[in-house]
Amino acid sequence: MTSSLHQQVRRTIRRYALLPPGTRVLVGLSGGSDSVALTCLLLDLAEYAEFVVVGLAHLNHGLRATADRDEAFCLGFAHRHALPLDVERADVAAYAATQGVSIEDAGRRLRYDFLARAATGVRADRIAVGHTQDDQAETFLLKLMRGAGLTGLSGIYPRRDAVVRPLLDVRDVDLQAYLLSQGESWIEDETNADIANPRNRVRHRVLPELDLAAGAATQPAIARAAALIRDDAQWLDSVAEERFQSLATTTETGLELDVPGLTLASAPILRRVILRALRTTSGGREVGLDHVEAVTALLDGTQGRVDVPGSRVELRGPRLVLLQHRGSPR
Repeated sequence: MTSSLHQQVRRTIRRYALLPPGTRVLVGLSGGSDSVALTCLLLDLAEYAEFVVVGLAHLNHGLRATADRDEAFCLGFAHRHALPLDVERADVAAYAATQGVSIEDAGRRLRYDFLARAATGVRADRIAVGHTQDDQAETFLLKLMRGAGLTGLSGIYPRRDAVVRPLLDVRDVDLQAYLLSQGESWIEDETNADIANPRNRVRHRVLPELDLAAGAATQPAIARAAALIRDDAQWLDSVAEERFQSLATTTETGLELDVPGLTLASAPILRRVILRALRTTSGGREVGLDHVEAVTALLDGTQGRVDVPGSRVELRGPRLVLLQHRGSPR
């Protein structure tokens, strides 16, 4: 347990306090090199770091012809390592259609909902997932190309509530080399080669060109930029949350904001306060920058209204009123 890879993962765990002593950890297992390596590394580190891996969880999305093969691989891996595996099957395509979201978004929602239930079943305090430095760089570039602000460019967070990502400072290639040295196999997702997918285009075309231009691998530098931006974004979020609490009033029909107070806020804080309000009344629907800008534009007048996911926003003199649609969860 003295490899540089183990040391890097341990540093990440310590830096972000991902797995305090005594933590019970559930690992999300897809069968790919990232989640397989994550499991093996955490098992190696557990006795030194005083946490315990209590189980694995695999969601069969049913989206690929090889989904059952992936499930069978995960069952075999769990058996070899004497770990309990919770498996659930989901109809991601049907969920996406009924919720009006993309397949990718539907898969993400269903996966994290399942992981939360699985964690409860084994009394896990944390859920570890295998996002890597490569994932971080790809996410950053995708957000940048879509014109994201600081929040989007913050990338993937090391921790969100109970979900932790101990591999965010590690490259995919290093994880695969580690697995080969341990005699461990993994599953290659054949869809990762499909360049019709924007993330795959970034992975196979954009990043290699950036590496060529820089004369070195750019993933570490991009990940470092995301971390610096994340620090700034978190500070702005804390300021915006204080402003939101001082300006917002919960009503029977949704939420109201004090317009004079809003107009005194700087642009970064104003955007965050409005986004916070829209998410409060969205019923879990996706809210984006376009919706924030549409609501912000209302403040230039004395009246007006705009429909956003989960609610209608109306400007009524000194009050910005968010009327939550019936059926949207509060």
